[in-house]
Amino acid sequence: MADQNLDSQQASSLVFAAISKALRPVVRLLLHYGIGYPQLIALLKTLYVGVAEDELSTADKRISDSRITLLTGVHRKDVARLRKESSESHQTSAKGFPQENSDESPSDSTASLGARLVAEWMANPRFLEQAKEGNPPAPLPFRDAERDKGSRADFCELVETVCRKDIRPRSVLDEWLRLGIVSVNHDMVSLNTEAFAPKAGLAEKAYFFGRNIQDHVEAGANNLRGGEPPFYDRSVFYDQLSQDSVDELKALSARGASELLTRINARAHSLQLKDNAKKSSPSSAQFRFNLGIFNYSTAQTRPEETSREE
Repeated sequence: MADQNLDSQQASSLVFAAISKALRPVVRLLLHYGIGYPQLIALLKTLYVGVAEDELSTADKRISDSRITLLTGVHRKDVARLRKESSESHQTSAKGFPQENSDESPSDSTASLGARLVAEWMANPRFLEQAKEGNPPAPLPFRDAERDKGSRADFCELVETVCRKDIRPRSVLDEWLRLGIVSVNHDMVSLNTEAFAPKAGLAEKAYFFGRNIQDHVEAGANNLRGGEPPFYDRSVFYDQLSQDSVDELKALSARGASELLTRINARAHSLQLKDNAKKSSPSSAQFRFNLGIFNYSTAQTRPEETSREE
């Protein structure tokens, strides 16, 4: 591998330059929402301490404050304070109170629930139009008066398949109508088949932004560290294009992405059902999988790299 010829300082410089490029849109987003440098620094300090503790602590030995300071550059007093606050927050969470800095907030849980419902609707044969080509999601009545007799599926059944009994289907429907995920026509609820990400609702957008960017960065970081086998991480890049060409490529990307995501979702759903049915090996269903697709275009302000697939 080429990076075997780099010394530690050269490797750090290359990674630092890549991080600088990656953080520019993050800083632009933070400025848009009035989140300043002091808040970001406080967050980074907490993350440095937390990640160092996760990476270096073992089941039988807790890493010392001094070693975290040596590794991260965070002052020892700050390390001790942040670790104490983290321990107290976990204890509070265990007693049944919400944890302010938990990985998944209530809004995250709501968005995640919505994603699982959309995935179920697009993959479970019970909620598909089997007679149509491609088996698209079927329009569903909100509640079928004959449902107890084993008749057609309805929206309430969809919600109850995924959610706990304390989640009201009417609440889900009202929120999805607000976000544009579904429409109602002649008392039939229809899914917007492009609703892998909501068009409205900051909480939902922020959830998917955080989850998908985190997983993409984790994959790329694993590859930079030389992890084996590497995660698939490729893109197609072209410059010197007209707006018409970009519009055509966007439309082509949307069609191809929708077909691929629908196919992967259907297969993942069937595999999950099979894995969950394996009672003999509880650890066999412990992995998660995330496939993301994006496109981006902007006017060039300076000469760019050579067009290519990378």
